[in-house]
Amino acid sequence: MEKQLHKLRSVAWMIGVSTLILFTASSLRHALFQSTALDLAVFDQWVYLASQGLPPISSFFGFHLIGDHAAFILYAIALLYKIHPDVHWLFAIQAIALAVGVLPIYALSVQAGLSVAYAQAVCLSYLLYPALFNINFFTDFRPEAIAVPALLWAMWAGIGGRTWQLILAVVFVLICKDILSLTIVALGIWLLLVPRRRWYGLGCIFTGVIWYLTTISYLVPMLRGGQAGGVVFFGSLGDTPTQILWNIITNPGLILGKFFFPETIFYYFLLILPVIIGLHWRKTITIVPALPMLLLNILSDYWAQRDLIHHYSLAIFPFIIVWLVYSIKQYQQEQKRYWLKPRYLIIWSMIAFLALAKYEFFITRYLTSLPNLNSLHTAVSLVTTTEGVLTTAKIAPHLSQRQIIKLIDSSTLESFQDSNLNFKYILLDLFNLEQKSEFYPSLVQKIQNSASFKLTYQKDKVYLFIKQ
Repeated sequence: MEKQLHKLRSVAWMIGVSTLILFTASSLRHALFQSTALDLAVFDQWVYLASQGLPPISSFFGFHLIGDHAAFILYAIALLYKIHPDVHWLFAIQAIALAVGVLPIYALSVQAGLSVAYAQAVCLSYLLYPALFNINFFTDFRPEAIAVPALLWAMWAGIGGRTWQLILAVVFVLICKDILSLTIVALGIWLLLVPRRRWYGLGCIFTGVIWYLTTISYLVPMLRGGQAGGVVFFGSLGDTPTQILWNIITNPGLILGKFFFPETIFYYFLLILPVIIGLHWRKTITIVPALPMLLLNILSDYWAQRDLIHHYSLAIFPFIIVWLVYSIKQYQQEQKRYWLKPRYLIIWSMIAFLALAKYEFFITRYLTSLPNLNSLHTAVSLVTTTEGVLTTAKIAPHLSQRQIIKLIDSSTLESFQDSNLNFKYILLDLFNLEQKSEFYPSLVQKIQNSASFKLTYQKDKVYLFIKQ
């Protein structure tokens, strides 16, 4: 009993320390005004409005919370905003979810027959996987990050014949993002092929297909004016999910070349590099559940879907860690790679982390706001009501808990003279923007000449105007 508690204590320490690191990284980026509107501010606004009983319709995009990939999980998060509305809930939830992935990784390792030392080493390989650290802070917050431990939990439950736990895990995954229905279908195929859990496999395939048809084919387009989410990244293949799928089936030559582009091959390499010393080709089938998201990333016209920085690899890298688990067991059965000790797995993971994790962003990118950071925080504190705000992308996540908040663009200069503009506040930071466009100084001049708005705060090229 004491030995079992010691094992669990080590896993608990891993979860606690990694949660703290991930949460601190996200919070620091936000405090430095480096989080962005079209990621963090959008989710913060949706969750805030839902928590207040207001229609959760984004003023950035103009559609309902569920229209963003049917992320029903956001309603559960809204319960925390009822306690106290604060964007740091999102950082904490994401950090905890990614760190808690250690538990099913440890369980899968023990289930596969690995020793405690190897199981702990694999857990550290998961936590040191560069994409986990990068995605956590770089994309601010994504609901599908919450699905990571649930995907691993579903795999563990399916192998072990734990019916109700599998059902709960699958439901949890599906309410995080609509496209994860394809991952559940692929998990079902894997359950049929490998552990040969026939009914579990068929159940996952059926559930995934039904959820895909319900959300991607009907619910999300209905709430987004007829367009499914994400199709804009696949313009070269079609304008709708059905059209994209039809073109892939009827014209395979259209996509085959994409599998062998140099950048795609480099993407494959990046995905396996952090654990490459422990992978066995005979266990490649373990990554079948990751194939739908991998395929989408390869086919996408958007380059950011093929790196370890953006969130698009969230449903891929956990299965690469599972591949590592079964590879180690395979080597042990074959009595090969005797040198592959737990400490070498950890050392290699640390080397990969130092090489590929983007911790240097906090020095090379995120210090640009330091010269006027105090002024930015002061200006934000002077926005004392929840009335409409017009501002820039990096300020928006600090003011997104309101029904109306929009980003300034070139059309603002032309429409500004309209006295019916539905904004109480206009907040600008010219220090970080004036070198990029002549539009902003012109806008400031125009607002200053207006009788509708009064300059309330100005310091270090930060301007706050309040409507009279």
